[in-house]
Amino acid sequence: MLDVAILGGGPVGAAVAAMAAGHGLALEVFEARPAAASDARTLALSHASRERLLDAGAWPGADATPIEAIHVSQKGAPGRTLIHASDLALPALGYTVPFTALQRALHERLAAAGVPLRYAHACEDIRLEPDAAVLRFANGSEARARLLVLADGGANASRIPGIAFTEKDYGQHAVVAAVHTDRAHGATAYERFTPHGPVALLPVDDRYALVWTATPERAAELLALSGPAFLEALQAYFGDRAGRFVSVAGRASFPLRLRSVNTPVALRTVIVGNAAQALHPIAGQGLNLGLRDATAIAELVAATPREALGEMAMLDRYRAMRRRDAARGIGFTDFLVSSFADTRAIPTLGRAAALLALDLFRPARRLFAERMVHGAPR
Repeated sequence: MLDVAILGGGPVGAAVAAMAAGHGLALEVFEARPAAASDARTLALSHASRERLLDAGAWPGADATPIEAIHVSQKGAPGRTLIHASDLALPALGYTVPFTALQRALHERLAAAGVPLRYAHACEDIRLEPDAAVLRFANGSEARARLLVLADGGANASRIPGIAFTEKDYGQHAVVAAVHTDRAHGATAYERFTPHGPVALLPVDDRYALVWTATPERAAELLALSGPAFLEALQAYFGDRAGRFVSVAGRASFPLRLRSVNTPVALRTVIVGNAAQALHPIAGQGLNLGLRDATAIAELVAATPREALGEMAMLDRYRAMRRRDAARGIGFTDFLVSSFADTRAIPTLGRAAALLALDLFRPARRLFAERMVHGAPR
């Protein structure tokens, strides 16, 4: 019998295994896909997430681009703030990393630690027993484990009795692309709030990763535009604070929803990452929150005697450890999306005043940056 079975070989599931390896436990990761994903996404990781991955031996440093400053503004109103890494005495607030680079670093760490990563293991059934979680896969194999970690984006949560989700459709799509400007990015990211949703530019190598929030109809129009017409529309919408947009590639879009689980634990089971909470990409909190989930469960796995893995006392400890941070992460992103959508004069001026206050008062800016980088304290 395994000590820990992890469903999902993406960044959070692989991170759980990488962080929990080395304690003499039997760990295995099961992934439904037949091979490693070929994913063009760019991931935004906080400095704290970098430290966690570095400690786990899975930081893809050669492929990371630092974010030393974040410029925050709102369209059609005064007020802006510039949050800098020096506010926290850090070399960077965060980093952008290609999905494939992080995946490769994590999988190399698992191989070095002797943790099996089993592809083509789509789960067909989960049976939770008092002493073990029993997994049955589409290829006919089975696995038993003292502790099951669901890190599969929610694909198998419906198989767990008592697990339910709350969902909120923002009525928005994110249009993503790689864009170049005529000006070096200077390791600065931009988050510009508009009534239709935020527009973010994240520095990646010598370009930016663009995340442009729009209505589904507008997103379809943006994807259909020619390259020059898209750049013209982006310039008019975002302004020239990052320079003049000169090229675009790799446009795609996806719908934006908030989804959160009613409880992150069940019999012999812990639910982490996007399987527990899927957030709006505003402020880049989703994966960072998931990596904090991974850290917490890995710490508990290391601190719990083998025979007590998956018992209710351990599960209750995990739930208590993660309750505050998860609730605040969900609430923070949802608040930002909702509050900046209010175009009335008084809320708009209030947001302008808040941005100005953050810019003028370093203690307030430092506290805000602390929460962005580290999450809510335990």
